[in-house]
Amino acid sequence: MNKGRNISEVPFFQLCNTCGSCYGLCPCEAIHFQETTGGYYLPIVNEEKCTRCGLCCEVCPGLHFDKTLMSKMPDDPFAGFSLGSFVGKATDRKLFDNSQSGGIVSALLVNALESGQIKGAVTVVMEPGNPPRPVVKIANSKEEIFQAQKSKYCPVPLLGFFKELKNHNGPIAIVGTPCHIHGLINVLDKIPKLKNKIGFTIGLMCDRILTYSALDYLLKRALQIDRNSSKVLYFRDKSVSGYPGDVHIFSDNGKSAVFSSETRIQIKDYFTPARCRLCFDKMNVFADITVGDPHGLEGVDRKLGESVLVVRTGLGSNIVQTALSYKAINIRPVHYAEILKGQDLTNKKEQWRGYVEAWKLTGRKLPDYYDRVKSHAIVPVNIKKYQQHLEYLFKLDDFQSREKLIRFVEKAVKKTQVANRILFPARITLRCFRKVTKIAKCFYGR
Repeated sequence: MNKGRNISEVPFFQLCNTCGSCYGLCPCEAIHFQETTGGYYLPIVNEEKCTRCGLCCEVCPGLHFDKTLMSKMPDDPFAGFSLGSFVGKATDRKLFDNSQSGGIVSALLVNALESGQIKGAVTVVMEPGNPPRPVVKIANSKEEIFQAQKSKYCPVPLLGFFKELKNHNGPIAIVGTPCHIHGLINVLDKIPKLKNKIGFTIGLMCDRILTYSALDYLLKRALQIDRNSSKVLYFRDKSVSGYPGDVHIFSDNGKSAVFSSETRIQIKDYFTPARCRLCFDKMNVFADITVGDPHGLEGVDRKLGESVLVVRTGLGSNIVQTALSYKAINIRPVHYAEILKGQDLTNKKEQWRGYVEAWKLTGRKLPDYYDRVKSHAIVPVNIKKYQQHLEYLFKLDDFQSREKLIRFVEKAVKKTQVANRILFPARITLRCFRKVTKIAKCFYGR
């Protein structure tokens, strides 16, 4: 069915999620990735090399879910199911202190490596540069896993690692966002012999990533750092002011800049890839183990950070039990329903359906899993706001330059900040008025 096609149509329809499955599997090495003006990181096909075998389209999770993903679709695709759910942290102090939250992912990888369950782990390292960019590496030691800690909220073609997997004495663990796990499972459907090279998967809870323009926006704000110096950027670094971590930029000349986590949150809507809005899988339901932040949970360490851990498969359970037996992690049970509530899944469902319906109105293609998921999310009353946001995201590449896009966002953020300063006192006054009115009605019985 895909014979004669190639991946070029996927970015054209804004369906690419930069998972890297096409790049990693192309038998002709006809695909490479390139940044766009808007900060997307999209595949480019060398048509002279391309043989139109169609493999790139067959493994692309941006287009479709293959047989395994469809057959394993949970009853509630947004929530998935849990064999056990926990909250806790790594016991290794070095891993914990360097972690973004509880260090659970790193602890599981190191333990699996040292206990012989895996021979390596696919990780992402933020490489110093001007500008810095994430790089995919297969970690073969505790130190290499340590270097890959902290999330990189930007496009990463993780599944490009398949190019070097043939030279690696597996099995290896995969840590990725939902689209990475989707792409991996699609690849294993097409090339089953690769399964014996994959040890297990750890899925990261993911609301969305940010385009590379967001990274450059933050770098530009670091005025005290020399523009020409080599830099590293951590989107969340709890070593500065504790969990959940501030944006931390530092350069090779010793200077650094710190921005509050609110700064990162303020710019999310301006730099979200459009394709992220079609993803229902915030909870990474197809992974063996899911790890994320302990939002909304009672009794967690809000100063130094902890992680939630959801076991989804028997394989995942074995990995966690081995880590417990080696005392690599310290975890305690928590109800999965509480995790879902803390992750605001009800709102996620509404947003997903709103963006999907708005997407349909543009006439663009949708991923083929839409019909399996739509019944779990009610169409919101107001579709207009989703339409407006999508239209903005579709036009990120229409800016004449990256610099002009960043200036546009700077002005928009400043306007929002001014409006909030004006409106905040009014909101407080209105809230107080409502409380006083409610008390008066109770007191006077009317």
